[in-house]
Amino acid sequence: MKVGNTQVTNENLVSLNKAKDEEKDSIKRLSSQRPIEATDGASLAIADALLAQANSISQGIRNANDALGVMQIADATLSNITDSAIRMNELSVALGNPALNNEQRAMIQNEAQALTQSMSDATSQAIFNGKNVFSGQMSFVTGNGTESINLQAPNVAGLNVNNQQSILSFIENVNMSRANIGSAMNGIQSGVNASLNTAVNLRAAEGGLMRDDVAENYNELNTAKLKENAMLYASSFNTQLLQSRLDALLA
Repeated sequence: MKVGNTQVTNENLVSLNKAKDEEKDSIKRLSSQRPIEATDGASLAIADALLAQANSISQGIRNANDALGVMQIADATLSNITDSAIRMNELSVALGNPALNNEQRAMIQNEAQALTQSMSDATSQAIFNGKNVFSGQMSFVTGNGTESINLQAPNVAGLNVNNQQSILSFIENVNMSRANIGSAMNGIQSGVNASLNTAVNLRAAEGGLMRDDVAENYNELNTAKLKENAMLYASSFNTQLLQSRLDALLA
């Protein structure tokens, strides 16, 4: 006399063990920084090449962000210098007033000298990571090439409040420098955006070869847990059914 279905019970045990193995594999891939799951040596070699390229681009992006930081400091400094030069231009015009007395003219001269000194101090204090940003030619290796810019401190030695044209020429030169900085910043930012997309795509391709997609592995883990719970429930049900049949026979 057959009391229980042995085949069903064995199938449940096999499915339960399989679900546990799948759960262990998913946890292993999730917990490993870079799981080695490539299907063959060629896939592993390709994945390594993609990872190296992605890491190189990522470092280039960090370099580009540093370049943007340097240029932002330089641009902000030049903006403040422009404000001071504009004020000096006003003072130069004021000196053209013959109604001013000697004391008033001396006050204007003193303010002009203070403005000139503040502009010089501003360039000397424009520091990024311990280095003055107005240090000449700088080249940054970014994710999509090399970006170069020549940052020179404005020459305040030629400024003279008694010569308005010297001030106007100075302002023009500073504005030209700011325009060059803005153009370079736009180019670098555009390159950063492109490099970010490339790095993401490379990481996705490498992840596909190495089976380290977090979302996919997490879904596989949940699926394995559901299977395991289902098999445990089925096994428990079969055990209860078997016990009820034995009780019926022994009654």
